[in-house]
Amino acid sequence: MYRTKYVKESTVAEAKAFLKSLVRIDSVEAPAVGQKPFGEGVAEALDLALATMKDAGFSVKNGDYFYGYGEVGEGDLFGVLCHLDVVPVDKNWSVDPFGAVEKDGKLFGRGTLDDKGPYAACLYAAIELLREGLTPKCKLRFIVGCDEESGWRCMDHYVEQEELHKRGISPDGDFPVINCEKGIVYHVIRMPKPAFIKDFVSGSRANMVPDYARVEYADGRVVETKGKSAHGSHPEAGDNALVRVLTAIAEDDERFAALAHAFSASDGKNVGLALSDDVSGPLTLNLGCARTEGDEIVFELDIRHPVTINKDDVTAILQKNLQCLTVEQGFFHLPLYVDKENDLVKSLLSAYDQVMGGKAEPIAIGGGTYARVLPLGVAFGPCFPGGNEGMHCPDEYMDLDDFAKMMDIYYLALKKLCF
Repeated sequence: MYRTKYVKESTVAEAKAFLKSLVRIDSVEAPAVGQKPFGEGVAEALDLALATMKDAGFSVKNGDYFYGYGEVGEGDLFGVLCHLDVVPVDKNWSVDPFGAVEKDGKLFGRGTLDDKGPYAACLYAAIELLREGLTPKCKLRFIVGCDEESGWRCMDHYVEQEELHKRGISPDGDFPVINCEKGIVYHVIRMPKPAFIKDFVSGSRANMVPDYARVEYADGRVVETKGKSAHGSHPEAGDNALVRVLTAIAEDDERFAALAHAFSASDGKNVGLALSDDVSGPLTLNLGCARTEGDEIVFELDIRHPVTINKDDVTAILQKNLQCLTVEQGFFHLPLYVDKENDLVKSLLSAYDQVMGGKAEPIAIGGGTYARVLPLGVAFGPCFPGGNEGMHCPDEYMDLDDFAKMMDIYYLALKKLCF
């Protein structure tokens, strides 16, 4: 069992209790209710976050339930950007996804790892520093967004309304430090619904590998497939049920066959997108969901492309190789890259090394974090190398030893950069 070296065990216990309270709130995006654009659950989570920060001595603001923040100190802004919304849950959980169940040294629940747990760990690391009587040498602002998983409307609203930080971190990725994030571009792929198909459904988000697919034929026949969910930035870690069902029905329509072939390889090689660079590595893609809309079947595709590749070139290649279908570019994030010699990166690596030992190097990922909002920002934790990768998966959990360990790392990082 890991014993914290810098953060008091009592503070770790407080952080865990706060995390449990957050996890018990179902903050999957829901239809707007009054002045709450992402539904009651997300708003409730924001209310709890703001009340907790206020009680700890932070000045707080509710940004129209799109975002909120708590800040302390004066001077240049340093941002810690987290999010309170979570991806949907399916039927494959062995525990209540909003029960905050603790067993075998783990805390289970949607959001424990992505991103309520890291937010709680980082916040209470800052609270520990304040309790020690230290004064921030900058204005330390914890920003909590409410729409990270569904389009970043929260950050669009934030950028419109608020002063932008000069630099900061997003504890919503991996350790040691993520100094490179691939570009993200979604696509909608449309095809006319064949007369022999009554309904086609799979998945709920483009950024989740679907674990179930179902096709109903006009004659009453049903084809169902099961797979394994995973984060859309790591499609190779899952088993795509949508690709499975397309393969099963490929003989019935050449367009189903084209889709099954194109997306059966997550590295894009079957659709002309086997692209890579030395900075960020290879492209990945995930066919995340399908649904019937009137006389069409609509598919949603998540592509994570190397930092040196232009998103419009990705779309052009995709359309060229899927000429029998309609391809539309949608939501996107431009790539992020910060040189490993930058002081921000070096300070964070120093904090990580002090707790973990050794000498770590920054890494590149396919995931997208709020760090992209900042002029200078990187993702920092919470997933340790070779450890828990349960983001967006059933039975998502936070290893409580890792939770304590990351609190020590965040404590040292914030002390180096902000106190």
